[in-house]
Amino acid sequence: METAESRRSVPSAAWAGVAFFVLYVVGVMTIGRSPNTDKVKDSPSGFAAAWNDFYADSGNRWAILIGAFLLAAAVLSLIVFASALRQRLADAGAPAAGRLAFAASLLFGAVTLAGVSAMAWIPGAKQFGNSPLPEGDLNYMASQLGFGMLLLGGGAAAALLLVTAGRASVRTHVLPTWLGWAGVVVGVAVFFVGALFLPMALFALWVLIAAIMMIRKPTVA
Repeated sequence: METAESRRSVPSAAWAGVAFFVLYVVGVMTIGRSPNTDKVKDSPSGFAAAWNDFYADSGNRWAILIGAFLLAAAVLSLIVFASALRQRLADAGAPAAGRLAFAASLLFGAVTLAGVSAMAWIPGAKQFGNSPLPEGDLNYMASQLGFGMLLLGGGAAAALLLVTAGRASVRTHVLPTWLGWAGVVVGVAVFFVGALFLPMALFALWVLIAAIMMIRKPTVA
């Protein structure tokens, strides 16, 4: 039997989904700053020099580091939201789906933090440790590695969360049926074309809408 405490905790934790949307979108836009490399895109040395000049600007370094902290906060917010979703699914008779969706949020957090670290370690080493900037391909390949982990690894984990929660929502009605099917469709899109980022933005939007629905309807009918 659901307690009054659990009824209060679900909408409270659901607010973390709203925070995730804001933090994730702003964080990706901030950490994704890069130099204009259109004129040197066919020259590895020119590419590296452009990134070296980019990292030499403390404003650019701070933007990337702020984006990294925003994404770290976004990860924590998603995990809190997923814990509320797990509770909601468990109360509706789908505990296995709730556990799997929560596990997907943990996987998303792990790969996102790894990607963020790859993107932020060069500006962080320079800003906080006054280390010399590296030379050569490492200047831009670190950022590319980070984005790959952020979008490819994060997209796979997001797809698992969306499809699992979406299908379970259709079956249990913990979320509107249309939102459940939207989760399945967006999950498939995120898995296959998440590297384009737009599907990842749709993932964040799905979490936002699901959080609002959970806040407005804190218990399952």
